[in-house]
Amino acid sequence: MPVHLTRQQEERIEAIIHSGAYQSAEDVVEAALTALEQRAVPGFDGAEGELEALLTAGLDSAELSEEEFWTSVDLKTDAILAERKAGVPR
Repeated sequence: MPVHLTRQQEERIEAIIHSGAYQSAEDVVEAALTALEQRAVPGFDGAEGELEALLTAGLDSAELSEEEFWTSVDLKTDAILAERKAGVPR
């Protein structure tokens, strides 16, 4: 599926790559899609701050590979989702 970006969108992606957070445009798009999927789950209200904290902690950690980081994010967000669905207050 071809996707056409504006120059501003390309610049934003390039800035993210230049910051060292991701190695390629594909990695940036994958991270963005993952974040959108997380937010699109019904009942996952208030997750933006929690997800941001998880992402920041993972990016600051030099101990995890990118795959390990995303697996960790997935596990933690799944746990948060399960708690919210069960009505467990945080």
